[in-house]
Amino acid sequence: MSSKSEKLTELLKDLSRASQGNIEATLIVSKSQGLTICSYFPDDASGNLPDEDVIAGRSTQIDMATRKVFPQLKRGELVRMLVEGENGYLVICNAGEDALLCVLTNRKVNLGYLFFMMTSIAKRIAATL
Repeated sequence: MSSKSEKLTELLKDLSRASQGNIEATLIVSKSQGLTICSYFPDDASGNLPDEDVIAGRSTQIDMATRKVFPQLKRGELVRMLVEGENGYLVICNAGEDALLCVLTNRKVNLGYLFFMMTSIAKRIAATL
């Protein structure tokens, strides 16, 4: 049987494949520590990506800050965060009690389909962790 790490990596690869080449990096990050649990960078990903530790740390910072102020906005339970830049997106969602699923994409990604796939994969990550 596969190890937990192998199962998580395969889930990240599934998400990447589903994006049809529009995902540049996928990470599972510990909320409490801000460290990468597992990551996948496709072979054809842009060479202009930050280091894994930078993605993990900054994603955790964004998550913590957003969760702190979101209840004041009275929008209900936080589902996901989307940060848009001129070269692409960062999307963050929960993947269990102490994990985040973080995805860096290019601008060509179909966001609706990405959200759908991230929700499905995040549930499977939570079950694996």
